[in-house]
Amino acid sequence: MSNRRTSQRSAIVRVIREAHGPLRPLEILNLASPIVPSLGIATVYRQLRRLQDAGEVRAVDLGVNDVRYEPTDRGHHHHFLCRACDEVFDIHGCAEGVAKLAPPGFDLQGHEITLYGQCSDCTTSK
Repeated sequence: MSNRRTSQRSAIVRVIREAHGPLRPLEILNLASPIVPSLGIATVYRQLRRLQDAGEVRAVDLGVNDVRYEPTDRGHHHHFLCRACDEVFDIHGCAEGVAKLAPPGFDLQGHEITLYGQCSDCTTSK
């Protein structure tokens, strides 16, 4: 692996790790470009695919055409999507009793909960 690829991958991993929630590929590009100015969106997608294959990042599907990426080592958590600024924030922990929502006899294998509203910055800027 060339130094260029290593620096690109390192910049992408750094940006994802420092984020307060999952990021879109274009957000990753915008945040990583100051670190590696030659970075392009195709490289971001390629590295995200490799990082997913390596188990380092996971895709968070927040709806139609809204897939964002976050590290896999943050443990089980949920998300809050601000409808005003479109940022996503991690919510750590899980609501008690969520598993009881599955119908009897179903094999629950996971869940994702996304809360919607306005973040504190958007609420106070009204």
